[in-house]
Amino acid sequence: MTRKNAKKSGGFLKFLLICAVLFLLVRLALYDGIAVRRYTLKTDAVSREHRFVLITDLHSTVYGENQGELAEKILAEKPEAVFLVGDIADDVRGFDGTAMLLERLKSTEPDLPLYYVTGNHERWVEWGDVNLLFEEHGAVILSDRQADLGDGIRLSGVADPLFYEDTLAYMDALLQFETGGKAFDILLAHRPEFARTCVQAGFELTLSGHAHGGQVRIPLLLNGLYAPNQGWLPKYAGGLYDLDGGHMIVSRGLMIDDLPRIFNPPEIVMVEIRPEVS
Repeated sequence: MTRKNAKKSGGFLKFLLICAVLFLLVRLALYDGIAVRRYTLKTDAVSREHRFVLITDLHSTVYGENQGELAEKILAEKPEAVFLVGDIADDVRGFDGTAMLLERLKSTEPDLPLYYVTGNHERWVEWGDVNLLFEEHGAVILSDRQADLGDGIRLSGVADPLFYEDTLAYMDALLQFETGGKAFDILLAHRPEFARTCVQAGFELTLSGHAHGGQVRIPLLLNGLYAPNQGWLPKYAGGLYDLDGGHMIVSRGLMIDDLPRIFNPPEIVMVEIRPEVS
């Protein structure tokens, strides 16, 4: 092979390598299979390990026949309960995907507890119909309510801010719960932008969604590009946040639509609460 031909061959191979790398990056960027994120917190309020799955922003998206793929992912984590934290149903897509998931989860043995709070999209539908759907499937609706999960864990929930008269009324709702003492207090609240008020209210852990992961991520550089109600470069796009007195976990949610998720696959979140070992 002449030097000229060898140079052409080397240039072509380099071109193929660049194309292959670009193709791989695009595939990774647009991957929309369900990811499982796991976060662990420790507290001296509990005596054993607890496992909960956090689901947000499904918007009735369907994964597999009758939600089989999503349900399988959830049940594989063997949670004690599932927390459904807003925008599970949708004002445009309806309730079909939501009903499929609820039916799958409630068909398990032993019975799997479901706890639910509303999101903004559930405010824009006939609320009575959504309420009935979750109640019929045995979900506990935690709107301004608390539930004792046992072993020192106390769960509270608020509806989306749109269900209140104004922002002040919503913040009053956050501050009205009984917290503190020997309990480990968890709050289900769809929107993460009120994180500091949640800490002020005494919650050690707040579980939220709404941000859709900021839609676009650049690993190691950008955690999220844009989120509803937070705007560009959102502070709480997704992940575990230390709030200096409490923590917040923001799920990147499960919605898939025509707007691409870039390096931001849909996800379920496994939350582990473990005893503090001295």
